Amino acid sequence: MFGPDTALVFDALQIASLAVAAGAGGAWLLMKRRASRNLRIIDEGQTGSLEERVRVLERIATDRPTELAEEIEALRSKSMETR
Repeated sequence: MFGPDTALVFDALQIASLAVAAGAGGAWLLMKRRASRNLRIIDEGQTGSLEERVRVLERIATDRPTELAEEIEALRSKSMETR
């Protein structure tokens, strides 16, 4: 079963297994980096959306009620026209 080339075969198997492990590890690191980049992009988009909402709420809180009521009615009439 074991011949003079057994050591070379085992060395070749070890090198091949190290190459496969290195490739799998590299792929895993690449996927992890892409996932973190995607999460960062999503978070930035949500932050911008939240900032816009806060600006709208601040404007609503500081505007006079009559101006706000007129603006709401204008938005309602626009939405009714588009339907």
